[in-house]
Amino acid sequence: MPEIKKDLLNLQYSENFEIQGIQEANIDLELTPSTPSTGTVYGVVGDGVNPIPNATVKLFDSKGMPYKHTITDVDGSYSMTDIPAGTYSLGAVKEGYLLSDAAGVTLADGVTTKIDLVCTQDTTLSLGAIAGVLTIKDPLDGSSKPLAGAKISLQNATGETLATTYTAADGEFAFYDLIDGVYTLISSADGYKQTSTMTATILAGSIVNLTMTMAVDTKTYNGTVSGIIRNKSGQAVAGCFVGLYQIIKIGEVSQEQLVAVTKTNAEGKYLFGEVLGGQYLVKAKLEQ
Repeated sequence: MPEIKKDLLNLQYSENFEIQGIQEANIDLELTPSTPSTGTVYGVVGDGVNPIPNATVKLFDSKGMPYKHTITDVDGSYSMTDIPAGTYSLGAVKEGYLLSDAAGVTLADGVTTKIDLVCTQDTTLSLGAIAGVLTIKDPLDGSSKPLAGAKISLQNATGETLATTYTAADGEFAFYDLIDGVYTLISSADGYKQTSTMTATILAGSIVNLTMTMAVDTKTYNGTVSGIIRNKSGQAVAGCFVGLYQIIKIGEVSQEQLVAVTKTNAEGKYLFGEVLGGQYLVKAKLEQ
């Protein structure tokens, strides 16, 4: 079997340089040893009484950046080798347990250091959760968009409200620490109505992800347009025809469409109700 050769000194390289004509260049390089100073860290992850198998142990460098990780054996033991000498911190975690307190360690060349870690069991981490996004259908272009600030209520099988929360800017919401069972989610927001009842079932601490949808409530999600029609003398004009036109854009072309008409009262006032979102203009004239 041929001998496997190893580098004694690491490859180094110079900066780019240019030779013109008879110019001479002098380039010196300093080669560093190819074998870095490394250490080993090992230990046991437990709950204070018993070892914890299949826990994740992660090593962070001095800047707090992840460097390496491993999984504990059946006896809770772990080992990380060939780690460059320096200062690090260790943490361990497993599902159902809280992240251990960070343990600092300084590794030196050829030195093996033992660091045991303790994770505390938290029964609430074994409970279920419901996470979701609340969206609305835009009445103008039909697209789905997240709805922020909507109230989400969580009810149990008997209709009792257990918790409430509000959607974030991206429409997201979440409920945690849920025991097994069937839950009903109800959304509410001014100007909108829930399209259907949403239920979620938690089994064995499962996590449920869902999307809820609300629609524009035309009875409440609308505006009004009002004003006074006057003549050049500033006098109110009674019985004046007033038309509300919606600006509809088709491609690059904008068109006006008459959507409502009314007449001013004795004080020259007019009012349009139940005006849906959009661009509008008002036109008025008085006939004999």
